[in-house]
Formats: sequence, structure tokens, C-alpha cells
Amino acid sequence: MIDFKNIEQYRENNRIEAKRALGGLPYSVWETYSSFANTMGGVILLGVEESADKSFRAVDLPDPQRLIRKFWQQLNDPRRVSANILTKNNVRVERIDGKRIVVIEVPRAHRADKPIYIENSPMTGTYRRGGEGDYRCTPAEIEAMRRDAATETEDMRPLPEVYISALDATAIRAYRAEMHALRPGHILELLDDTEFLLRVGAAQRDQNGEPRPTAAGLLTFGFPTAIKAVFPSFAPRFFACDRSPISRKCHTVSGVNGNNLYFFHQTVTAALAAAFPRSPTAREALSEALVNCIVNADYKADGSVLVTFDANAVRFSNPGAFRIDPQAARSGGVSDSRNKGLARLFSLIGAGAGIGGGIPRMLAAWRRGGRPTPYFAEQFEPERTTLTLPLAAKSTISPETGSKGAPIPKAAAKQMIAEYLTARIAARATEIATGTGLSIGRAHRLLEEMTAERVTVAEGAGKNTLWRLREKAGL
Repeated sequence: MIDFKNIEQYRENNRIEAKRALGGLPYSVWETYSSFANTMGGVILLGVEESADKSFRAVDLPDPQRLIRKFWQQLNDPRRVSANILTKNNVRVERIDGKRIVVIEVPRAHRADKPIYIENSPMTGTYRRGGEGDYRCTPAEIEAMRRDAATETEDMRPLPEVYISALDATAIRAYRAEMHALRPGHILELLDDTEFLLRVGAAQRDQNGEPRPTAAGLLTFGFPTAIKAVFPSFAPRFFACDRSPISRKCHTVSGVNGNNLYFFHQTVTAALAAAFPRSPTAREALSEALVNCIVNADYKADGSVLVTFDANAVRFSNPGAFRIDPQAARSGGVSDSRNKGLARLFSLIGAGAGIGGGIPRMLAAWRRGGRPTPYFAEQFEPERTTLTLPLAAKSTISPETGSKGAPIPKAAAKQMIAEYLTARIAARATEIATGTGLSIGRAHRLLEEMTAERVTVAEGAGKNTLWRLREKAGL
């Protein structure tokens, strides 16, 4: 992860922290351990200090093994830290010009282990990484991590204060008709609406035998006012922007914004399908992306689901961070929806691949149409995940036909570079070009522009130049 032969080229950022540690194990190492574990992971360097120009310099630890023993002792003490997520391979001694340092690689914690906190105090001892520093998490951030840690997802639980009458019978009827068309003769067809809702997980009986909607049932079929009474930030939106090279006006699509998730899904699906009438691969990818956005949104957080469609891309944005490592999500085989109840309801009408296959299926389908590779961007403060499916660069190329080899729009390419560097400490231009699929020449030009825009920083010279994100990069 770090080229220790060129340690002087690195600076502190959102993935790396240096500490002199000549006086022993610093207390601040635990704040950084918590922050890296709760964000995207990172590397702690003990025995390294910052020079006046912010570059790194090794100082030689007198007894690194003693420091490591003390670190392990405290790491396994629940009074110091809530969970040990490291293995012995995560901590080691490295030599830099004969000087010994300790390297601690902190992975991103599994959502079941979060929040990682210190001093036996989740409310005051939970940290995250922002730019070059650790910050104490807000109660809302801590609560979001706790929700994600649950085995049974929040949306599977009944809502004791909500009645079945809060659900729109028109939505239920349309859903059942769609399910019948997909699965004719299914045994659920014989049930009345209440029993049907109980069987598909949209409702549960309370301790008195009264059927109550689950959160998934309310979000999918509820009347908007009933949904907002439980989820005040609920307001799914879809904006379509003119794809003319002259006009860039955006407008909402009638009947979509603020409606329940079933009607939202149906209307957005129809609108996107109409925009790509001759491209089944595009429609397949967009369908997967929309369901992925809906079933992974944190509906108790601020903000809501947002879908936008313009000349450059289709974007799907939802509140909530990744529950698993983003690379594992891209590879597939791991299913960990934030809302398993919603995932089941949409799967019954053929929406969503399930079993961890949705994202790789979406990526493959979009690329098969000759379009640029989709990419994710994850932000914190507040947590939000955005999936961008880039279109051809020229607005004269219709989205339904695409264009093989079409260049990725500049804004999208810069976002890809920012995402690549967010997941790494620093990288050479050749590595960035390979990782993003850009040509080396274009990657260089964009990196220079991003440096002028104070988004990235170049360190070193020539072929060994390393690029990293500037603290609090605003791309």
C-alpha cells in the first residue's frame, strides 16, 4: 500500500496517519484506529514524523517490538477499544534507511462490528476520518452504524403504531397483478390482501394478533402522508434534464416524486426504458441500478433516494454508506442489503438479481452496450452513496444506441479519478490510468486540472510523481 523506499513523498490524508511515538504508544492512536475502522480503513505509521513541508521522515523507534506488544495488549482490552478487527499480519516492523518504524494497517470494519469506539463509550468514543484528521461522530452517525449492524434489517420489523389502512390498496392491487403476470398460478394468488401482505413480509401480526405493516410494507405500498409520519425525510425524487447541447433545464416526472416506492419504481423504470427503447442491455443495467439504490437506502437518515438523468449520465443516489467493502460489492457473491424486506418485495416482481449478483450484473450489462464503466462515489458527513452510469460524451449520440469507444465526459472522468484516489493513499498517473480505464495522457491532463482546482496534490517529480486528494477535496 505504501512505497517505504519513497516515504518522503507521502503526506497525511484520509488513509494515512503518522505519529512519532518516541515516548511510547500515543493515546491518539486509538482515535485514529476508530476513525479508520469506521470509515474506509487506513495505515498508522509509528516512528514517523512530519517535516516542515509536511513530508514524512522516519525517526527510528528504540524498541518497536515493545511498542507492538503494548498495542496488542490494549487492543484486546474491551475497556480501551470495543473490538479488535486486526490480524497479526496487520501489524509489523519496517525499516526505512535503517530506521525502524511500526506499520499498523487498519481495515474497514465489517458493518456488524460498527461502531468501533474507545473508552467503553460509543457516544463519545466513536470517530471517523475526515480529510487529514479524526473527528468525533455525531449521535446520528452512531445510530446509523448501529442500524446497519443488526442481523434483522430495520425494514423487516412491524410498526406498532401503524394500521393496514395506511397502505394504498391501488398499489397493492397493481403489485399483485404484476406478480401474477410474472408468476402465474403462484399459491399466493389465493390469499386475500391481508394474508398476502403477511406472507410476503409487508406486514406482521402484533402481540394482539392485529396485522401491522412492516417498514418495508409501508415504504413500498403506503400513502405518502403515512410514510412521512414514520420516515420524515422520505421524498424519493426523479429529475430528467434536457439532453440538448443548448438547454440543460431539469424537470420532475409527473406522479413520481414523494410517492411510495412501488409507484416510484414503476414510473422511473418506465421513463428510463422509454429513453433506451433499442438497448436491452441499458434497460437491464438501469433496472438493477434502481433496485440497488432503493433497497440500500437508509430511510431513517436525512435525505432520500434521488435519480437524475441528463446528457452525461444516469445517477442513482441514496442516503447511507456501503455496508460491505465496495470492491466486494463489485465482485459479487456477497448479498448484504440494508433493507432485506424491500429486497424480497421487489424480487417477487422480478426486480433485482439478488444473491449478491446485482452490481456485477449491472456493470456487465452497461459495458456490453459499449458505454463507459459505471462507478460509485461514497461520501460521509452525511453518509450518501451515488452510482453513476456514464453516457456517451456527445449529446448528438442518442442514449439508446450508445457509442463504442466514446470518451468519458470530463466531469465523470474526474469523479472516477477522485474515487480511485479516495480508496488509496496515493498513486502514480500510470496506476490511475489503469485503474480508471483512461489513457495515460488524458489521466495526466485531468490530474493537472484537478491540481489547479485544488482537488489533488502532486508530490515528487518525473515518473515517480505521486498524486493524492487534497484535504477536504470538494469534487
